[in-house]
Amino acid sequence: MFKIGRIPRSLESFFRPLLASFLWDQATYFQSLVLVMAFAWGRRNITNLYRFLDVNRHRTRFNNFLHRARVDLAELLRQKATELVDMARCLGEKTAYLIIDDTRKPKRGKYMAAVGYIYDDLLGRTIPGHLYVTAIIRIGPVVIPLGIRLYVKKEQCGELGLEFRRMTELAAELIRLFEAPKGMNVHVVFDSFYLCPRVVWACEEKGFHFVSTLKDNRTVFMRGRNLKLGVYKRRAFRTGKKKTVKLRKPNGELVKYSYVDLGWVDIKRLGKVRVVLSRKNSERKILAIATNDPNLSGESSIRSYAQRPSIEQFFKDTKQLLGLGQYQNRSYEAAVRHLQLVMFSYALLTHLRLAKARGAKGKRKKREVAGMSVFEAQVELRHVVWKDLVKYLEDFQDPKEVLKELRRLLVAA
Repeated sequence: MFKIGRIPRSLESFFRPLLASFLWDQATYFQSLVLVMAFAWGRRNITNLYRFLDVNRHRTRFNNFLHRARVDLAELLRQKATELVDMARCLGEKTAYLIIDDTRKPKRGKYMAAVGYIYDDLLGRTIPGHLYVTAIIRIGPVVIPLGIRLYVKKEQCGELGLEFRRMTELAAELIRLFEAPKGMNVHVVFDSFYLCPRVVWACEEKGFHFVSTLKDNRTVFMRGRNLKLGVYKRRAFRTGKKKTVKLRKPNGELVKYSYVDLGWVDIKRLGKVRVVLSRKNSERKILAIATNDPNLSGESSIRSYAQRPSIEQFFKDTKQLLGLGQYQNRSYEAAVRHLQLVMFSYALLTHLRLAKARGAKGKRKKREVAGMSVFEAQVELRHVVWKDLVKYLEDFQDPKEVLKELRRLLVAA
């Protein structure tokens, strides 16, 4: 592995629209960190990332960028997401899925800001760590990061000088960020935790429709009676007219869903929503999917909600391959900027995939190239950096000078 000494010319179009927002030489730190996060191996803390950079600036300058960068990276990320959505028009998709979810990262730092005890569903216990509310946009096979917010508990906001915002408020804020292209239909997809008036109002303000699940403790108004959904849905699914739909997962597995369309149902605090009861394969669990889109059929509701696992794969890729949450800084500002840089590194890989897809011939080939995995996109990015390095070495006339430069650029194992 060799060090990165400059931004390859083929990647300059990704950074160019953003550079005017930076002061002094902070654009250099931003470009270097985004590129090396997407390029490097190992942990994505500043100490390890610096090993892959061939720069005449000390490591502490990059660390200072996380603490003191005078730029709104959240707004630049929204701007970049808009640009990538425009690039994704080459795929010919008419529906964009705005997917909202949260993830957790254990943190053991005793003096790290905003660390609190949170319940981890995967571990089944309470852990100290950080919680991130995240929004991504899925258009066909393409995933575009829109924004990420670090949740801070109410008792910690006073120490950090922050206004307390609930997770649902952060989700509503992320929904309001998305500016959909004219003529594109938007479905906001989230789980039952975020199905509340605050999030629904944000969807309605933007003219979007939501697709979510309902908890069993929801109150349903049926035939003049108040019923708990958990009790009502089992009887309704058993006696209702069932239909089936088959969906193919990204790994090729074919999944069969049996469903009953209940039509428009009056739900407490939500009003009228269309509810579809679905059961996956032969599982016992019955899922109640709700939407406010009058044009969405029962089958389409299931297909729309089936997009939600995309964000789980997104969390897996960003944690394992891009270092989401691998910061070691104490301050709240540094943690937030690290998260935003990870989002930019994912956006860089998406830009690379879409740029190749736009040059491909045929709709099927475009989707195939745009849908390559994050790992495959990283391999492609490393090829781009290597080709740029070869071009740089071609300027040396003496073979001994070439070998000397290669030794200098070699990253120690």
